[in-house]
Amino acid sequence: MVWVNAMWLISLVLSVTSALIATLLQQWARRYAETPKVPSEPNDRARVRSFLFSGTESYKMRLLVEIAPTLLHFSVYLFFIGLVIAFHNSTITTNKKVAIAVDVAVGVFGLAYIMLSILPCRDVRCPYRTPMSYILWYPWHTFLSFAARCLHWFLKQLHGCFVKPSLDGVITSPGQRRLVDWLNSCESAFKKHWRYLVDGFRKSVVNGAINAPEGDRKIITWLFGLLALSDKSKLRKFAASIPRHKVLDFIRPIESEKIVFRDPLLVLLRSCEVGEHTAGPDEDVRKRSLLVCLDVIHHISKTPSVPELNFVRANFANTGLMQTLWGDSDNAVRVTSRSICTLIARRVVRRDRLEEEELRWLQEVTGETSHAIFNADVEARDRMNFKSFVHGVFSSQVDDFPTGDVTSFKETLAILLDVRTDHHFDLPTSQNQLSEKVRRMQQDDPQGSYEVINRLRLIFPFVPIPFPIPINHPGSQ
Repeated sequence: MVWVNAMWLISLVLSVTSALIATLLQQWARRYAETPKVPSEPNDRARVRSFLFSGTESYKMRLLVEIAPTLLHFSVYLFFIGLVIAFHNSTITTNKKVAIAVDVAVGVFGLAYIMLSILPCRDVRCPYRTPMSYILWYPWHTFLSFAARCLHWFLKQLHGCFVKPSLDGVITSPGQRRLVDWLNSCESAFKKHWRYLVDGFRKSVVNGAINAPEGDRKIITWLFGLLALSDKSKLRKFAASIPRHKVLDFIRPIESEKIVFRDPLLVLLRSCEVGEHTAGPDEDVRKRSLLVCLDVIHHISKTPSVPELNFVRANFANTGLMQTLWGDSDNAVRVTSRSICTLIARRVVRRDRLEEEELRWLQEVTGETSHAIFNADVEARDRMNFKSFVHGVFSSQVDDFPTGDVTSFKETLAILLDVRTDHHFDLPTSQNQLSEKVRRMQQDDPQGSYEVINRLRLIFPFVPIPFPIPINHPGSQ
């Protein structure tokens, strides 16, 4: 009974103290809001508000705001603990069922409270939290960062013992690749939890809100769908306002093997068609929105398994729209539009049976006759596709490529040659593959490929020098 009285009396003191602090905080907050209104001049009001704010920071008022509910929480816990002790005392009750019922009720409350305290430590987006969340934040992320570091060390030892890369540094075994992925995941987990530990609870929530693109994606998805149905001009302006380097952060076109932005993208692509707009400010908006649209479609065409391939080929890679873009003066538009059609063609030529519509489309993309495409095997079709892409990109080149366009061009070539896109052409095997393709291309068309290969060597110096074109003198047979 001494323990019960102690728990309940301390609980009473804490609850009354919490209520008193809450009442004082209300008075202080009212004074903080009303005092700056006394001066009539705006400058004086701003100075008073700054003066009061400085006082709240110096005297740690934010800490007192957190203490008030914490005391109330401790009060509830002490009351429940005293309640459990009281009903387990045989001098108070002889009915054990009542004690068990009290234990279950208090246990459920305690478990729910613990879950509400831990949830925001696991996910900073969680709106539920208790004063204990701020206390548990540091031991929770300390433990997880330490565990991730230990697991990373263990996997690294396994990696050194069992993973033997090939001569060119490429790991091809699925088990080895899985082990490397686990290593990368552990490294990412350690960095994430360590950052949470350094930043603290409040700053981590703010950084999570600023850096998380999920909310932006939902808003952009909704706006794209709305503007595509109502106002194409506003749709172009909205798309043009998205920076190109942030397009894939804000727009995730493929989810669950389906194209999310299918119809809005098609509306945007057709609205940006050349010939509908005059030169001027609107032309700049059209160009920037077109690049955003092409970047998203390019991302779709790069996926290992293009969803809705027939729809993408017939609409996003429609030669009626794309052929005009292939000759555009802007390198980014020209390279990206060519890459889209080439990557889609790479998927189409691998089909066992080509339909008449697909043959006509391949004929327009590659420049080869439909008869030649139909009778060729997959390897020959790949060579046709490779040649048309390289010739198409360099035949209209006037200025040097910017760095971003060179990267996009290399990435498309790597996909065409089944080379790992993260290495591009830094490894000897991939360089040999590209050199062999270029050599075959020149053998098929020595005169037409001479200038193209010379321009290609500006990007890939390891490509063999093209054979000189024989000069036919007058009178020679």
